[in-house]
Amino acid sequence: DLICMTDTSIDIGPTRHGLTHGKTIYFFDPSGNRNEVFCGGDYNYQDHKPVTWLAKDLGKAIFYHDRVLNERFLTVMT
Repeated sequence: DLICMTDTSIDIGPTRHGLTHGKTIYFFDPSGNRNEVFCGGDYNYQDHKPVTWLAKDLGKAIFYHDRVLNERFLTVMT
């Protein structure tokens, strides 16, 4: 809500990282820097088997819902 109330430009999200299961949103501050707000994270159960991520699944590992790497995320450097 604060991002919308301040008319802040959202870059990516809200979404979830596949690697950590954390919820995230990326936005640009007034100076043009990309920022991330992250919450949650991985869970640990005794019977939970380890997850192995492969290079071909990198998009899903980083942006779980879209399942592809966002080109803007790779080209816009702050």
